[in-house]
Amino acid sequence: MRYSLLISLLLLFFSNNFNAQNTTPSDSLNNYVSKVNNSAKPQELLEAFRYFNAKAKNDQSELSEVYHLIYIARIQQKLGVLQESEATATKALQVLEKTASSSTKKAYQNTLYNHLGKLYKETGKLKQASYFYKKAVPNASAKQKAILYNNLGNIARDQQNDSTAVDYYTQAIALSEQTENLENLARARDNLGYLFRVSQPQRALNEMRSALALREKLQLKEGLFTSYIHLGEYYQLQQQQQLAKAYFIKAQDIAEQFKNLKYKESALKKLVSLTEMPLVKNYLRVKDSLDRLNKKAESNYLAIQFQLQKTEREAALLQVEKEKERQKTFLFQLIGILVFILALAIFAYLKIKHRKEKIEEVFSTESRIAKKIHDEVANDIYYLMAKLQNSTYQKEDTLDRLEDIYHTSRNISRENKSFPTQENFTEVLQEMLSHYQTQTIKIITKNLSAIDWKHTSALKKATLYRIIQELFTNMKKHSEASLVLLDFQQKGKKLVINYTDNGKGSELKKKNGLVNTESRIRAIKGSITFETEINKGFKVQIIC
Repeated sequence: MRYSLLISLLLLFFSNNFNAQNTTPSDSLNNYVSKVNNSAKPQELLEAFRYFNAKAKNDQSELSEVYHLIYIARIQQKLGVLQESEATATKALQVLEKTASSSTKKAYQNTLYNHLGKLYKETGKLKQASYFYKKAVPNASAKQKAILYNNLGNIARDQQNDSTAVDYYTQAIALSEQTENLENLARARDNLGYLFRVSQPQRALNEMRSALALREKLQLKEGLFTSYIHLGEYYQLQQQQQLAKAYFIKAQDIAEQFKNLKYKESALKKLVSLTEMPLVKNYLRVKDSLDRLNKKAESNYLAIQFQLQKTEREAALLQVEKEKERQKTFLFQLIGILVFILALAIFAYLKIKHRKEKIEEVFSTESRIAKKIHDEVANDIYYLMAKLQNSTYQKEDTLDRLEDIYHTSRNISRENKSFPTQENFTEVLQEMLSHYQTQTIKIITKNLSAIDWKHTSALKKATLYRIIQELFTNMKKHSEASLVLLDFQQKGKKLVINYTDNGKGSELKKKNGLVNTESRIRAIKGSITFETEINKGFKVQIIC
């Protein structure tokens, strides 16, 4: 606890007093990264802390800030201020939460999860340590997984789950060899050997010696310190006190080189444990227990608090999303109601419009019938009355005139009577056409009986009946034709009717009758085209 307070004060001193100093050529990123990775000397670590702390304060980018915070957290761990290291790592994770998803973000998250795992391992909270190590595995590279599996092996070993520990160490060794990560290869082999120091002493010694040789080759002083401690414990367990002492002294020499109190204390503790004095051994046991309790008391579970804060933020976001969803549902309901009201309004409008059109159609029909009666029947009757008043009229002539008036009236009746939907349509058309055929007008129909009228809708048949009737009425009134051809063709689902007469033709002027044919054919989604020239007859094509 006293060391932690002292180092915290030193960190504060360095961060406040060295920021104003001029940057020297050695103040490069690589230089300080190397110090953090390879040195345990407090002076060098404090210099690195000052550098990264200044960088973090001036960072414009959130990812850059996280990068510098990661190194600050590692420095704090090396100096033994675990509580501050935990707080820094947690802060870095909180900053990362604000950034967009990217490979860099995932890599930084993995580094911080691994770091928090090591912190919790060091404070004896193995479940929390395992949680963060496992959280980092899914997005880790092969090289990162090798480190994480080694760390998970350490957790399983401390939980006395040796078989799981062996599996993790074996995976770490395989991945380290695959990625040529010799530093982690030495670390995993040393840990595997340390695990076997009781159950398989010879294998344990082989693994730890292999790890020591690698660390000597790579000049990894921190790794050498761990190897010396582990080999000393191995020989102490084998009752070879002199060899154990020799390795503990080597570890003490490394600690002296680092001038690191934490390392010195660890090496001295191992040397003192070699004594046979019961009082000393009892003191060491009590001190170890107190150290564990102090570490647990110092930890404030910042990383766990971060998880809780994250859960609270997610709950708040979920509440916002629910509110948005509720508003969206209300909006859709409102739109649905408006659409329904609009549909009702359109339906009512169309109904009123249709009723108005029907009334107008009835009025138009009545007017047309009245005009026909006036023009064709009333005039003839008036003429006949005038003739009857003349004493010279002939009986036969009067009868002929009466017969003409009868036929005219009957034709007007036929033109305006309701369409006979239940009758044979071929016969209905033929009967209607027969009234237009005279001694001077010959009408020819082609393929009329070949059409499948049974499967033609009543609306289509009624429409065609009125259009054909209008064409022939127009022919009789205006064209002076002597020959009319009406050709019927079935083309797939479409019916094509071609009307041709040899009348006098004219410039095309669509009067009421022809305009009516167009509106009728459009009602059944069909088309009608007219073709005429002076002295070249009249042609019509109907497609429906």
